[in-house]
Amino acid sequence: MADQRKTVAVVDGNSLIHRAFHAISANMTAPDGTPTNAVFGFMSMFIKLEERFKPWGIAVCFDKGRPKARMELLPSYKAQRPPMDPDLAAQFPLVKDLLAAMSVPVVELEGWEGDDLLGTLAREGAEQGYDMLLVTGDRDMYQLSGDHVRVVSTRKGMSDVAVMTPEAVADLYGGITPDLVPDFYGLKGDSSDNIPGVPGIGPKKAQQLIERYGSLDEVLAHADEVKGKMGENLRAHREDALVSRRVATIRCDAPVDVDLAETRFPDFDVATAREAFSRLGFTAIAQRVLAMAGAEAAAGLEGAEAASLAVPEPLEGAGADAAWEAALEDGSWLGLAVEEEQGQSTLFGTAAVLWCAVGDRLLRFGGGDMAERLVAAFSRGRVAGLDVKALIHRVSPMDSSEPAALDVRSVRPDAIFDVAVAAYLLDSTKSGYTVSDLAAGVLGVGLPDGDDVPAAAVEALVAGRCVEPLVERLQKGGAWPCFGEIEMPLLPVLAQMERVGMHADASVFAEQDAELAAQIDALAARIYEDAGEEFNIGSPSQLSHVLFDVMGLPTAGLKRTKRGYYSTNAQVLDELSRSHDIVANVLTWREKSKIAKTYLAALPNEIRGDGRIHTTFNQTVTATGRISSSDPNLQNIPVKTEEGRRVRSAFTVPEGWKFLAVDYSQIELRLLAHLSGDEHLVRAFVEGEDFHAETAARVFGVPVEEVTPLLRSRAKAVNFGIVYGQQAYGLSQTLHIPQREAQGMIDSYYAAYPGVRRFLDETVARARELGFATTMWGRRRLVPDISARNAMVRAAAERTAMNHPMQGSAADIIKIAMERVQRALNERGLESRLIMQIHDELDLQVPDGELEEVRELVSRIMEGVADLSVPLVADASWGDNWAEAK
Repeated sequence: MADQRKTVAVVDGNSLIHRAFHAISANMTAPDGTPTNAVFGFMSMFIKLEERFKPWGIAVCFDKGRPKARMELLPSYKAQRPPMDPDLAAQFPLVKDLLAAMSVPVVELEGWEGDDLLGTLAREGAEQGYDMLLVTGDRDMYQLSGDHVRVVSTRKGMSDVAVMTPEAVADLYGGITPDLVPDFYGLKGDSSDNIPGVPGIGPKKAQQLIERYGSLDEVLAHADEVKGKMGENLRAHREDALVSRRVATIRCDAPVDVDLAETRFPDFDVATAREAFSRLGFTAIAQRVLAMAGAEAAAGLEGAEAASLAVPEPLEGAGADAAWEAALEDGSWLGLAVEEEQGQSTLFGTAAVLWCAVGDRLLRFGGGDMAERLVAAFSRGRVAGLDVKALIHRVSPMDSSEPAALDVRSVRPDAIFDVAVAAYLLDSTKSGYTVSDLAAGVLGVGLPDGDDVPAAAVEALVAGRCVEPLVERLQKGGAWPCFGEIEMPLLPVLAQMERVGMHADASVFAEQDAELAAQIDALAARIYEDAGEEFNIGSPSQLSHVLFDVMGLPTAGLKRTKRGYYSTNAQVLDELSRSHDIVANVLTWREKSKIAKTYLAALPNEIRGDGRIHTTFNQTVTATGRISSSDPNLQNIPVKTEEGRRVRSAFTVPEGWKFLAVDYSQIELRLLAHLSGDEHLVRAFVEGEDFHAETAARVFGVPVEEVTPLLRSRAKAVNFGIVYGQQAYGLSQTLHIPQREAQGMIDSYYAAYPGVRRFLDETVARARELGFATTMWGRRRLVPDISARNAMVRAAAERTAMNHPMQGSAADIIKIAMERVQRALNERGLESRLIMQIHDELDLQVPDGELEEVRELVSRIMEGVADLSVPLVADASWGDNWAEAK
């Protein structure tokens, strides 16, 4: 048997970078301000290319200099194209630097276009026994398609591609085979490259002529037979057609010096690649690139393509029933996922197929008994899934007006395994934890090609097979207690909170919306009057024109955007608002408009059949470990503004109930005192002093009784700034003081609390050694940039390392508290329910008769979560709605 041909992908670098530049927002920049949108888009497409096609090797070709040969043939070639955007030109070297760091050959020759380099490598590769993939957005490259050459045509990046075989090319162009593509362009021309072709002949007529006569030469030879204007043009522009064909013909004889055996990918130094990506601030992309090397090495795939996930023939009927019962009896992990069945419905929504992976077997259950199976799994078995909470909601819907087949309180934390949460604990910096991510990163395999295997079947298999390796990694990395003692016990609590939801009064939203609309209109009228004209206040360019061009507000120190107007971002307007009423009104208009659009217009649509809004609590979104809220996000409703508090007033409780809020006081500062062991910090909290006033006294050298409100406010900013690793520049911006003065305050703080400086320095040093920072419960946060050469990138990673022990531990503490509070409510048979978690605060709905008991219970539980050297303090408040409670 002949050896299997290896696949080498050759990428048209110019084509992909141009597409990326115009597809990705121009606001992306590196830490030094260099634009990076094209780099980001290019690398995203590069990664998708590798993930989809798994080529054995990769090379990237670029244009270099003026296309000498074609310009000699056709001086007007590409002459109509405008000069390259400077922001785009600046990114080509960045892309090449990243490719070099990944040991991907970059091919470019003075006077040659990348197309010809692709053509040459395609010819050489096919002759040497490789299968070649040419990745480009240029259709003229279709002429290179052959038995061992495929053109991967990028339509919308790598998310929408067409693999052009010779047959596909012929189908696309109505019989025009790859070898006739230059003839086709000779007739129709190409306006994008200024190739003239023959006037009056477009793609359809060119295809018809070639189909009739067989080639461009034959078309020209029979030009006298073609009637009318078309025939006249063929005869008059014979030379134009021939030159156009020559210009459109991809050359395959470029003097490239590339050994395709050296294109092997991935085969790069991990440290070099990590540093290169870190310099641009590409943390998430770096993780995906580095995972390519790690997954392949772990799977022992040296010199071969990655294996695909093995999918066994599914069992159904009696065989599936027997395997299911045996798994429930022996405690095997059940990898579960649900596939919708269209057009059918049951008591619990649309009918669905339940896929179950257990051991080496794949079980399929249809016929409408999905709910019964899930209840059995959660009641008697052990469930693994990519989103266990979503599986729970299949039988305990979020809308409490719908019946529940499962009491969430019966779900045992030790009998559920959310593989996405486990992967998140191993690396919380990733943007997502998909089936393909888990298959590659945990199992070292790719997903099966084609649509023959249902996605839910694959999801069930990946979930089931990831449990064992993830347990091993969690235990080895010290994160197992965080998973088993915090995250899995919390998951059913979150599911129950999501089903309870928060009662919302639509009439209050409507009343506020009408009132706010009137205020927004009045503000707009005042702004128009001051400006002397009407304009779109929400348009940054129009606002900039009015403020700086029409009204002549000062522009000293302001930067222009890429579109040429002065920025009107929040920082710029905040500075100007202190001396210009129109700017203050614009800021107020923005705030009120955001409230109206984001909340008052949207939240009423989120009210479900039970009259409540049900947010989703996410365990795998924030890098810090904190819970986030989405669909809708209720954590982001402003609490410090009048409009935000009014929105919160629409979240009510039934008559005879109270909205109870219990909030940790200064938890991160208390954790800093405990972790640093600084005697002065510890004493301030133990003795119950006004901590910010005490800090002000020590930093500014005055007696506590002489601390003014201003000094206390500044000390408070320093206290919280230190926790977040804030430097002098950030503090100066917060307090609106000179940077030198801010640095003096920070120096005085560290002199007053020397244990803090020592602790933060040791934390950074340990993170630099280990590559991660950790909480009191072993929650890790990777900081791969902490040794980066770029000072700004390195400083950002150091701030992350400093902050994580406090912020991450605070996240752990509130999660432990939630689970303990819910368990206590259940055990006591109380009607009170947890309904919201936000920052360091727990919110409950409580019957009046239980208020005193629950207030004391929740406060005591929250304060007893951790045994610290300083007291944990939880303050309780309550009212008839969310705004009154907090």
